[in-house]
Amino acid sequence: MKKKVLVLGSGGREHALVWAFAKDKNVSKVYCAPGNGGTDDIAENITVNLANLQEVLRLAQEKKIDLTVVGPETPLAGGIVDSFRKAGLRILGPDAYGAQLESSKLFARNLMAENKIPQPSYYSCSTREEVESLKVILELPLVIKADGLAAGKGVIVCQKEDEFETALKTIFDEGTFGDAAERVSLERCLFGEELSVFAVCDGENFKILNSAQDHKRAYDGDKGPNTGGMGAYSPTPLSTPKLLSRVGKEIIQPTLNAMIERGHPYTGFLYVGLMIVDGEPYVIEFNVRMGDPETQVVLPLLKSSLFELLWNATEGKLKQAKVLSSSQTAVTVVMAAEGYPGKYKKGMKIKGLDTIKDRLVFHAGTRKQNYDIVTSGGRILNAVGFGKDLKSAIDDAYDIVKAVDFSGKYYRKDIGGRGLQYLKKGVKND
Repeated sequence: MKKKVLVLGSGGREHALVWAFAKDKNVSKVYCAPGNGGTDDIAENITVNLANLQEVLRLAQEKKIDLTVVGPETPLAGGIVDSFRKAGLRILGPDAYGAQLESSKLFARNLMAENKIPQPSYYSCSTREEVESLKVILELPLVIKADGLAAGKGVIVCQKEDEFETALKTIFDEGTFGDAAERVSLERCLFGEELSVFAVCDGENFKILNSAQDHKRAYDGDKGPNTGGMGAYSPTPLSTPKLLSRVGKEIIQPTLNAMIERGHPYTGFLYVGLMIVDGEPYVIEFNVRMGDPETQVVLPLLKSSLFELLWNATEGKLKQAKVLSSSQTAVTVVMAAEGYPGKYKKGMKIKGLDTIKDRLVFHAGTRKQNYDIVTSGGRILNAVGFGKDLKSAIDDAYDIVKAVDFSGKYYRKDIGGRGLQYLKKGVKND
């Protein structure tokens, strides 16, 4: 019997999840709460306050949802999985304890340290004075991370003295990250290539999906402030079978084993953010959900059933699931509002979407206004291009970007560029 699926969230990641479920032969209907202007075309959008867990729970009960999939991290950290399980409802994700792998940088760092999972050296600090005193010993470059959730923007890389002073002012004087920075993790800065590895976990076992590389900085050349992500591509030349095998054995499995030992088996998506230094993987961070915009390139390359994969994960039967991937490369370019990640305007009419109905565009910050689609966020659209190689996929994505327009449209022009540079070095896919 076909199943009803509820996707929680309103961004590009959620549109990609909805898109994957909508074309799945195992799914009868897809709901998205609250959704956006793009999900509205292929699912039933339902207005809901994700911060109100009881409201979300009632929605799932009223609609007789068979499987709920959580997009953003905040409901997971707030214990939505605990609430659903108590009510006897099937939901994919870790409990509130497991969600600390993302909601507390220091929780994750301490767990990795106890289980000898490779990571940069780190120190826990609660005051400006503690950070300043450690900086004298450690020397720059350093990374300062807010311990709690900060919408992907609570990480500051300090390579110069003025950057370090600005970081201290931002965190301790201005309180930009609020309660998320009551504690901070001061870490040694690693230099290498970033790699995002995504796994689906059932408590004991895991299946690795395609890898991706995100582009966090706002401007070309990886300059400017951190954002939620300005683009991504998948797979990456870095993710050789040998490396992915190591990530599974040395990072993912020990993490799952540690959570079992603590009495909280980890289920759901596990996003492992890595820095590859001279071929060695180090964990920069864990996330307890799929990435955004990485989901927008990972899922379109998945040829097997996403529903079957996630359903088996909730059943503890992940070993039976298949993960089949396309041989193509996918690239997504984020079209953002002028000013993002700072202040930006909303309500701008988006033009050109009707000319590319046969192309893949995931909506993020959009809403329907009468017969128009208008902007409603910082990251507006995700143009997804495909090709037999990275270069052709990049060209395909930017063709879509050119066809769409709205006032103040901003996008990076070098998405996938680091991958092309890496290919020139002659990586071997061993």
